[in-house]
Amino acid sequence: MDSKNKKVLVVGAHPDDAEGFCSGTLFLLREAGYELHIATMTLGDCGSVERGSQEIRRIRRKEAETACAFLGATYHYVGF
Repeated sequence: MDSKNKKVLVVGAHPDDAEGFCSGTLFLLREAGYELHIATMTLGDCGSVERGSQEIRRIRRKEAETACAFLGATYHYVGF
């Protein structure tokens, strides 16, 4: 791999999938100098019986952005 192209893209269906399944690996990759990107296909707005879809969408997106900031990654919402 070209040392100038050290980028990783993790794609998950929902917010918190990537962080839950591979955050340890992502931390190691960041330490090795990789640029991290995490993309989710949805915002998880169907995942709550306590909150409406618009409210849970805002909450889950903010959580995803916060987790990415902690990991040193850039968050991308694919928009499905």
